[in-house]
Amino acid sequence: MSAPERKVVWRAAEEEPAELRPGRFGTVMLGEHVSVVKWEFPPGTPRGKLHSHADHEQWTYIIAGHFEVQIGDEVTVLDPGDVSYAPKGTQHGNTFVVGDETVVVLDIFSPPREEYADAAAGGPPVEVGERSG
Repeated sequence: MSAPERKVVWRAAEEEPAELRPGRFGTVMLGEHVSVVKWEFPPGTPRGKLHSHADHEQWTYIIAGHFEVQIGDEVTVLDPGDVSYAPKGTQHGNTFVVGDETVVVLDIFSPPREEYADAAAGGPPVEVGERSG
């Protein structure tokens, strides 16, 4: 398996989504202090798992579609242009595609999620559960 590649430009037409989590495909953009993952979730995608990150904070920006998400005890539907934030150690997830439009999101992690970059380079998909890194 090759080391994760850090580039300065990612062209959508040149990027092939990889299985980053079991059954979930995304494109990883890796920087020195953050990583960005572009996900696409079609209608019918199984509900995501509730989990937390001990070492990462996570920002989520909704590009398209409507996405139900739980952060802590709050459950809300995010629409295009909306942003959510999950600090380190905060339970979040339980995501669900609302409606019949594919949801496209950018997840921004700090520090970088190197294991997603490893999965994109051919490593195993990352499992998430009640607590994950």
